[in-house]
Amino acid sequence: MDKSSNIGLIDRDKLLKIFDFLNQRLKENCLQLEITVYGGSIMTMVYDNRPATKDIDCVFSETNSKLLNNILDLTKFTFNLSDNWINEEIKEPLKSLLKEEKETYKVYSNLKILKPKAEQLLAMKVLAARPEPAKDFIDAYILCKDLNITTKTELLNIISDYIPLTLLGERQINFIKYLGKDLGYDWE
Repeated sequence: MDKSSNIGLIDRDKLLKIFDFLNQRLKENCLQLEITVYGGSIMTMVYDNRPATKDIDCVFSETNSKLLNNILDLTKFTFNLSDNWINEEIKEPLKSLLKEEKETYKVYSNLKILKPKAEQLLAMKVLAARPEPAKDFIDAYILCKDLNITTKTELLNIISDYIPLTLLGERQINFIKYLGKDLGYDWE
């Protein structure tokens, strides 16, 4: 078996170990950190619907960036993570949000992990609407089931709470139609 093919894949257990490790390093350095986690990481931790994610989509609170970078480098080495295991590219789509609603996922002594509410995460997944191998469709399906969304109107109301509907293009509209079809509804 080729061990290198598993490098960088992070399952739920490993994610929690990484956060525990980060907390210990933060504690040793007398640092407090708040991190908001999005995307596949949240789907892996909260909904446990995917075996692993390749990175952690997140935004960090303001802190001593030099010390934090050293801690992140140490974490990368310790857990044999890929170079881009921390993905702050989520900052770009966050600029499109009308509002952001976060809730606490887990609190450690020196690390607080926040996550977006399920409704916000669903709106972000629909906006992204990336083709496979991205998991946006599967994630949106699970979130719709979790939120008991049965009509296109319900979905559009949630999306419009977080994202201007003018941002929805042909890709997102087709995504919504197929999502409805997979859920067993006619969202034409």
